[in-house]
Amino acid sequence: MTKFKLRIIIGENVRKERMARGISIDELADLLGLTSGFVGLIERGQRGATPITLFKLSNVFSTPIDKFFYRTEDSLPSLVETPSHQIKREKLASLTSDFSDTEVDFIISVVKGLRSVNRSEAQENAAKDYKNEDFEDSAD
Repeated sequence: MTKFKLRIIIGENVRKERMARGISIDELADLLGLTSGFVGLIERGQRGATPITLFKLSNVFSTPIDKFFYRTEDSLPSLVETPSHQIKREKLASLTSDFSDTEVDFIISVVKGLRSVNRSEAQENAAKDYKNEDFEDSAD
């Protein structure tokens, strides 16, 4: 197994443990004495966790240290996502972590509105393109 694959497995297991306990990246970083950015790099497998960090993680999560080294079924789906998607989702979660239910509902309605506007614009553009193609074909 390469170092890169091992970092991915460790990172996925750290994220799984953190999320299972409802701990934010910022909270975990504080508990470990690291920056939230570095914890994010560990979770994405872009940086390796030192033995000391693994020991601290084991204590924070009350789990055997070797648990971080094994791939589980639950960790496989997120390996398919691109790192940029993970970064964006984590950023969004971090930005909205202290929002009230009303604020979250508002954000959801805004996103739904943007999606319907984008779909409407796409349909209008497709219709225009279709008409332009018809016009160009009839000109031949």
